[in-house]
Amino acid sequence: MQLAKPLKYAAISGIVAFVGLMFGWVIFPAILKSQLKKEMALSKKTDVRKMWEKIPFALDFKIYLFNYTNAEDIQKGAVPIVKEVGPFYFEEWKEKVEVEENEGNDTINYKKIDVFLFKPELSGPGLTGEEVIVMPNIFMMAMALTVYREKPAMLNVAAKAINGIFDSPSDVFMRVKALDILFRGIIINCDRTEFAPKAACTTIKKEAPNGIVFEPNNQLRFSLFGVRNNSVDPHVVTVKRGVQNVMDVGRVVAIDGKTKMNVWRDSCNEYQGTDGTVFPPFLTHKDRLQSFSGDLCRSFKPWFQKKTSYNGIKTNRYVANIGDFANDPELQCYCDSPDKCPPKGLMDLYKCIKAPMFVSMPHYLEGDPELLKNVKGLNPNAKDHGIEIDFEPISGTPMVAKQRIQFNIQLLKSEKMELLKDLPGTIVPLLWIEEGLSLNKTFVKMLKSQLFIPKRVVSVVCWCMISFGSVGVIAAMIFHFKGDIMHLAVAGDNSVSKIKPENEENKEVGVMGQNQEPAKVM
Repeated sequence: MQLAKPLKYAAISGIVAFVGLMFGWVIFPAILKSQLKKEMALSKKTDVRKMWEKIPFALDFKIYLFNYTNAEDIQKGAVPIVKEVGPFYFEEWKEKVEVEENEGNDTINYKKIDVFLFKPELSGPGLTGEEVIVMPNIFMMAMALTVYREKPAMLNVAAKAINGIFDSPSDVFMRVKALDILFRGIIINCDRTEFAPKAACTTIKKEAPNGIVFEPNNQLRFSLFGVRNNSVDPHVVTVKRGVQNVMDVGRVVAIDGKTKMNVWRDSCNEYQGTDGTVFPPFLTHKDRLQSFSGDLCRSFKPWFQKKTSYNGIKTNRYVANIGDFANDPELQCYCDSPDKCPPKGLMDLYKCIKAPMFVSMPHYLEGDPELLKNVKGLNPNAKDHGIEIDFEPISGTPMVAKQRIQFNIQLLKSEKMELLKDLPGTIVPLLWIEEGLSLNKTFVKMLKSQLFIPKRVVSVVCWCMISFGSVGVIAAMIFHFKGDIMHLAVAGDNSVSKIKPENEENKEVGVMGQNQEPAKVM
């Protein structure tokens, strides 16, 4: 039995619509997902791997220093007054070196190198890096705070060591050029013969703290970022390639061959999340991201805030903060005990970097209000001081990122040291940094051409197939059943009821509606 031509056309049109529906919502998404799994893995053949090893553009690295305007009064116990100076703008070039692949367990080992280039033309108005900043003497305060924490009975000896090394300073502040404290370094004179300063310098050389370069004639050069600039980080990081499971891509599994840290308590020693340079695809607003920061020895878990867009690409914004260690059960293992946690918004880095520093959000954003009361001149706001990352959810690509962190130190008050006896004893800011990323037009176009244009073309084609198929089915069915439709229409016309006159005999109707006799002819 053969189908009539209109029914054949209806069947073909239905198949077209069905294929369009299946291809657009079932087949193509599966193909796209399969292709993304291959492309987003850190295998040697992918573009993601090349960008992961060496980011082909510079990140924004901005540094803001706090200048103390009432140093003499602070030395007598006054509340510090600060003025922010910045940004000092640097290009930051990131690269991974000594890369080794382990196909058996689907991991990669690498070391990293960062290069910073100062750009005065992109810095704050008129800033050259030669500006003299008044700020707490970081090296001096670190010495005092370390002894206070580790061997408080030795504070008297520490006082003599500080007097010897720093030539009997009148206060705990330094007057230093911005680029000197940041990268070029300041000289610490350890060429001393007195017992206390000589012993202190010997201990410093033995422990080799971060930021120190040893120079001839017992001279030390100290800076905040100089040692890190253009030098290979000695730590070996091991991450998942994501070839076997793309959702594991970039996840940190070990550092220096150790699968856990030995810094904090319990679960806080675990490596949770990626290395921060790559993230898994197929993100939804319900997913909680995780990234591990080696500099802070901890993981961050940004959460979804809102939907955004970047250069025409839909993105999801995630935000993060330092946290409230005392009241968040997940974070309490970063403290010796819950009752010894720092105030909300502060993290103690002493166990991590072996230096008595605290980190917070810039200007103590989302921190304990007492922190702001102890310093004048801070004005926190989420737009300028928050941590935020905008992700393209399908590929997991960070389109825009602003990671901001502030470093703080305690102005220790101690009766055992003449120099410290009148200090306020509060935690105060030193500087804050912003590491920023914005994908340029080249990479936005690449993402659009490889992901969104094919997706859009397929969507248009599928909708056309569904539309034409649906119209074809309807048209074919109408054409096939047109006879029946016409018959129904005609039958409808013939079934109209006829109205009979009330009196058929009275057929003649007068002009005025009454019966009249015929006119007589004379």
